[in-house]
Amino acid sequence: GVSLGIGQRVARAWAESDRVDALWLPALISDPVLTGHSILTFAALFALVLEESLPWAPLLMLSHLLAVINQSPVLRNVIKSITYRGNSLLQTGLLAIICYYLFGVIGFVAFQELFQFENADILGGRRLVPGNNNARCTSIWKCTLIIFDVGLRNQDIGEAILGPTWNFESGGPNPERILYRMVYTFFFFVMVSTILMNIIFGIIIDTFAELREKREKVEEEMRGRCFICGVERYIFDTESPGGFAGHIENDHDMWKYLFFQVYLREKDQCDYTGGESYVFKKSLKAEEDDLTHQVLKDAETGSELKFTNPKVDLLWFPQRSALVLKSKELSSATATLNKVAALDQRVTRLGAEIDACLGKLS
Repeated sequence: GVSLGIGQRVARAWAESDRVDALWLPALISDPVLTGHSILTFAALFALVLEESLPWAPLLMLSHLLAVINQSPVLRNVIKSITYRGNSLLQTGLLAIICYYLFGVIGFVAFQELFQFENADILGGRRLVPGNNNARCTSIWKCTLIIFDVGLRNQDIGEAILGPTWNFESGGPNPERILYRMVYTFFFFVMVSTILMNIIFGIIIDTFAELREKREKVEEEMRGRCFICGVERYIFDTESPGGFAGHIENDHDMWKYLFFQVYLREKDQCDYTGGESYVFKKSLKAEEDDLTHQVLKDAETGSELKFTNPKVDLLWFPQRSALVLKSKELSSATATLNKVAALDQRVTRLGAEIDACLGKLS
């Protein structure tokens, strides 16, 4: 075979576009464990480097407390429930921002002078601070910020607008303007605070329930079905002497199947048996030179270079069958045949007795 050094193997791997994913860097960055550790590492470095120039830099060390998320499957599901439907949440959030902006524009055009607060009252010796900190709606972006602040915290922009005066005497407020204010605050409460916010929370809650259901289903499959043959647990518990635990530890140990794949990778193809050659063709493929089609070998170890077959065929796995079940079926079939043979002997004996009785009568 042709031998390749480390540099040649690396160059060949980069040149082989069909076996090297061109998007390996995005895939690496998208790994949650690596991303989390990288963020914590950079936070610690920034805190140490910027400690003297920025007084709040040591607070970045607090981000290491979030490492507890990686230790708890429940917390990982909570975070995943937000990111799993990230596209839906982003689009719904964008719609909410647009609605906030629309209500900010309407407030600036129609109710600009109402976005003010009277002097704070005194209650129990404590001064009540206005909810929007005396902000004034002097521009569209200021009105939008007020609605963002009050609308998100109180779910009602009526808190940011002066209350209506119900005195309709001469010189009093216009009844139509009071009606417009009521419609304005009512539609914000229904469309934004009630519908849009509940849609966002509903997406998160439904996603969390879906992820929990999937995890429980996977755990149930792992506990209640053989990974190799796919036969249910209760069948082995009722038919096999060792039960399901003995089956997955002795008969169909998945780690033995993995070790068998490693064994085929390390063994020379010339030394394969018939069964090993069959499994090799189903699951693995040898690395060959493009020109000579000779099997390439590692320059250091001398072993043949093999990789997983892109079109792997797992039909060499036992398909819903196990030797312990087959032996049980054979034993039960043998017992059935023995019973049939015994019944045949009894029928033959009864026939002979009937013939003897008929002979006596005649």
